[in-house]
Amino acid sequence: MYLGSLEERRARGNEIKLVTAALYEAKVKDEEILRVLMKVCDADREEATNAFRNEKFMLFPCRELYQYLILEKGFEEHDADVFVHKKAKRALADNRELSKLSPAKLFDAINKANK
Repeated sequence: MYLGSLEERRARGNEIKLVTAALYEAKVKDEEILRVLMKVCDADREEATNAFRNEKFMLFPCRELYQYLILEKGFEEHDADVFVHKKAKRALADNRELSKLSPAKLFDAINKANK
């Protein structure tokens, strides 16, 4: 019984994460994303807000940076993944303002801070 509820919570969490990512990528307005999460995914306001903030300040910038590293900087997938997980996530967690930067500027800011 417990395992089923754990699986259900994971599936629900994944659904909320995917819907949030899709709407954010489509440049849907912030309040509309929250409304859809609450209506379609049956998330409460706090859960919807947390998912949205995680997408806006962490997940989206990391995906953009990952693509930039591979396509523009010539990183191998593994190396881009390591850079994002070991350096970018920490930097974004410490400074939300970095999430506003382009992938190129984010990359430069992270490298500058790690020297």
